[in-house]
Amino acid sequence: MAFPVPTSRDAYIVDFIPHASMDKVHHMLLFGCQTPVSTSNYWDCGSVQGTCVDEASIMYAWARNAPPTKLPKDVGFKVGGNSGMSYFVLQIHYGDITAFRDHHRDCSGLTLQMTSKQPFIAGIYLLMSVDTVILPGKRVTNADIACDYTSYPIYPFAFRTHTHRLGKVVSGYRIRDGKWSLIGRQSPQLPQAFYPANKEVSVEYGDIVAARCVFTGEGRTSKTYIGGTSADEMCNFYIMYYMDSKHAIPYMNCMETGFKELFQHIPAEANVPITVSPDQMNSMMHMEHSGKRFLLNQVSAWPQSSLQLGQVSGLALDSDSNLVIFHRGDHRWGADSFNRQARYQQRSLGPIQQSTILVVDPAQGTILKRLGTSLCPMATVMPGY
Repeated sequence: MAFPVPTSRDAYIVDFIPHASMDKVHHMLLFGCQTPVSTSNYWDCGSVQGTCVDEASIMYAWARNAPPTKLPKDVGFKVGGNSGMSYFVLQIHYGDITAFRDHHRDCSGLTLQMTSKQPFIAGIYLLMSVDTVILPGKRVTNADIACDYTSYPIYPFAFRTHTHRLGKVVSGYRIRDGKWSLIGRQSPQLPQAFYPANKEVSVEYGDIVAARCVFTGEGRTSKTYIGGTSADEMCNFYIMYYMDSKHAIPYMNCMETGFKELFQHIPAEANVPITVSPDQMNSMMHMEHSGKRFLLNQVSAWPQSSLQLGQVSGLALDSDSNLVIFHRGDHRWGADSFNRQARYQQRSLGPIQQSTILVVDPAQGTILKRLGTSLCPMATVMPGY
């Protein structure tokens, strides 16, 4: 789906907060562009339409219950203004669609935090294999990617690996004067977060950027190709970098197959799989940022009797697991409710005459208790209950 950047001026994304779980979502990608394929509804990203009419720039990627990504101080992804990015396009790939058979609605997505000025601009450099074939039963297949770097200096601060089930380890390097320097290395079977990169490595004009994905074909009975479905494979190494705002480039990629002569000198660590223990897999399956997991379902027959509510500003559960609703009755919080000094402008209306706090039976939706009549001029947050 496409979402307009909420300002026409220059703005900078400084934080990405994912809301998803790997038991439903395989991975998410956030793109920025000028003209998305659609602005009115969701569409099939695997169709011939694609993502954007113009060039799409990847800004963020998530998979396997990865935690939020925090950017360094004074670094942000430029959007709006003259950035060429007027829209965000969120692309979600689902691994298991059984939850949708009972008309369940998915609430997966991203929260973006933005600011108005940053001296350094962040970007994504994606190394990606497009032609690797993994033979069935073959113990090791390498996918090698390498490109000459021909732009202004970039400073990697985070990296992310991505494969599907057959990937064992993904490593990324800068090659300068024949010397290989590690940017990052990780198992793609662990949470596919952006992990801290080697801070001592910058990439400059004349360097080579390279990556290797190590796969196994054991357990497969047919060839596995690079593709977009869960039965296919992928080999991606993402570098999240920053560069001086005067020369900022938001997105670069490399899809060239590396020469065998070059990769004869790759460090031995790139060929050593990273073992993921059963305990790590188990804990990853139950990771959620709140420490708990919730499945949201719409219940169309609730409440059984009508609830007369104004604008709802807070929900909670009391010690008996009853639903507590905090609402504004007949008062409305709108654009004119506060002045530029954040002072409430509708005090002449007096306090809210309705009960602003309702304790509701969660099963039936009947009101068990009413509180807060003629106390609040404007209900803003859930009070202590």
